[in-house]
Amino acid sequence: MRFVSCFCLLAALAWLSGCQNGAISAAPRPKDELLILVSIDGFRWDYIDRYDVPTLRQLARDGVHARRMTPCFPSKTFPNHYTLVTGLRPETHGIVSNWFWDPAFAETFGMSKDASNTEARWWDAGEPVWITAEKQGVRSACFFWPGSETDIRGVRPSFFRKFNGKLTSDQRADGVLALLDLPAERRPRFCTLYIDIVDHAGHNFGPLSPQTAAAAHEADATIAHLLAGLAARGLREKTNLVLVSDHGMSECSPDRVVFVEDLMDPAKVRIESTGPNGGVRPLPGTVSAAELAASIRAKAPPQLHVYLRDEMPANLHYRNNPRIPDVMLVMDDHWNIESKIGWPSRRATYVKGSHGWDPATPNMGALFVANGPAFRRSREFAEVENIHVYNLLCRVLGIAPAPNEGDNRLVREAMKR
Repeated sequence: MRFVSCFCLLAALAWLSGCQNGAISAAPRPKDELLILVSIDGFRWDYIDRYDVPTLRQLARDGVHARRMTPCFPSKTFPNHYTLVTGLRPETHGIVSNWFWDPAFAETFGMSKDASNTEARWWDAGEPVWITAEKQGVRSACFFWPGSETDIRGVRPSFFRKFNGKLTSDQRADGVLALLDLPAERRPRFCTLYIDIVDHAGHNFGPLSPQTAAAAHEADATIAHLLAGLAARGLREKTNLVLVSDHGMSECSPDRVVFVEDLMDPAKVRIESTGPNGGVRPLPGTVSAAELAASIRAKAPPQLHVYLRDEMPANLHYRNNPRIPDVMLVMDDHWNIESKIGWPSRRATYVKGSHGWDPATPNMGALFVANGPAFRRSREFAEVENIHVYNLLCRVLGIAPAPNEGDNRLVREAMKR
């Protein structure tokens, strides 16, 4: 019930947006066309030029390429993957970080917790595209995607796989291809594919490392493997591909860290997040959020920006959800906020790259490429926000989108007229 009023507002905004920008038609593409949405987690916008990724470059040259896609704040994996498939910002769809505290449930959501991934109560403030598709008679399949392992308002994708990080990128692509081998009446028209090796390399070795270059090349080879599999099945010419990432990656080090314990008494707060941005909530009977924020500001170094939830910069769209911490600690690019607990051992293995900073930060930019019969050819433009991807996916599938915060600008940029 707490999100019903928000959805009513979004419905009105969607109607107004359609009046202003031209309604998004639900006229169907040919029924035998397929759509595959591929996420290469952590693939920074400039990797396509920086690294040896010939398949992605060819798809971009022949199809549609946004030089940079801007994620939502926080520029983290789960919030942005759910934004890509719902057209809603994190404050609206409710997946406000990879880990967060829900004061109504008195429980922590965690990206690696089975219950968080399989319980609809965490996810049902948004309607992902596979649910929109299923409700309108279009079969969908998710070979991994945040939010795909649960029903949303009683509906599930026709096929989904529980996340298994041990599967190689090629094995994941083969899983999608196997679904396309099903008889036509059972075959999904919409599939998701998730590849995470580039993100892992960026964290472990840094975005400009040889290891990240090798991971980008391997991900590119998986896309080539997928294309070859489609061609072998006679499906390449009728398959639309949308290739995205969720965020970019910036270098970081243990020498650019601010500690929570130097700013506040950790016994008086719930520390809800750390890293490129942190969040704390005062424990009952201690201090008010305003008092806590004021005391932190008095001690904060210049690399740290302290906001009450209601004071978060309007351009970040990160205020209107109780899952957002009462006090936000937003770091400058390359800087992190951490706890001193276990720090001597953690320092030795501290990540060399991370993400979560302001989406406008150059290094946080993501990938967007679209290629296939529905899309324009050799079309490049400067930038797009990821909230507009959902409407594009719906238009390609010929389905009516649920109320969302995007509009049809990406439809106009990317699709054939």
